Amino acid sequence: MRPDSDINNRIDGMLGSYRVPDGKTHDEAWQALFDRINQNNDQGKVRGMGYLLTRLAVAASFFVVLSFSTWVYLYRMGNELIYLGRGEHATLLLPDSSKVTLNADSKLSYNKNRWFLERKVVLEGEALFEVTKGNRFSVISAGAKTTVLGTVFNVYNRNGLVCVTCYEGRVKVETAKSKSKTLLTKGMEAKTMGYALEVKKEMKENSAPKPSWTQDEFYFNNEPLTTVIEELERQFDVDIFLDTDTMRFYSGYFKRKDIEQALDLVCIPLDLNWRYSGELIVITNNK
Repeated sequence: MRPDSDINNRIDGMLGSYRVPDGKTHDEAWQALFDRINQNNDQGKVRGMGYLLTRLAVAASFFVVLSFSTWVYLYRMGNELIYLGRGEHATLLLPDSSKVTLNADSKLSYNKNRWFLERKVVLEGEALFEVTKGNRFSVISAGAKTTVLGTVFNVYNRNGLVCVTCYEGRVKVETAKSKSKTLLTKGMEAKTMGYALEVKKEMKENSAPKPSWTQDEFYFNNEPLTTVIEELERQFDVDIFLDTDTMRFYSGYFKRKDIEQALDLVCIPLDLNWRYSGELIVITNNK
């Protein structure tokens, strides 16, 4: 006898010996048996699917937590703000060792956690940047965006005026509103109020390695007297009342060492007089 015939005979014997419960026909009993087998198979499939869904839910939760934590780390943490008041100068290093020299009454902000993804600072006031070579480095100010890879440049951002001066390498300047662009090389300067760009090429005073203010010297070439007075207030942390014609212009310089000497350097060429009135300095016409 063949093995498969023997197996079939055994199965037939087992099925033949199956006792039908009372109250059920032979066919109903077999159908109930088959239904129970199918039910057990379905339950096993459901348990397997539930386990898979549980693992997927855990993985999804982990991904959501990781994504949120990364977002918080990059965009809500690591913000740095440096503010200098009147009469203060300071030099600081950025995370990539780029050096920033801040002028008085200036504010600089950046994110140290995002730094190596995006080298970007926001400036209010004036600063000299000495940028290490690397990916794009951007300075955001009210009226313009200044972009470099590695160079030395100065950004002035006060009262709506942005002035960018290149001392080494190349600097791209883009206005905030009109999106006008220009490329500066050593000795060039660009000014804007957010729309048009005024570019000056190869200025003699910009041939020095750094701006004069970093050496505590401030030069003016036919500048409004009010601008000069604002700089005096900023560098010496004083309040000055200008009791004279404010439409006058000044050419000259002063040093950030002695307030009285600086006042003389500004007032004498314009035939003006200055005096203390309590904590206020008053500038008037000579009588």
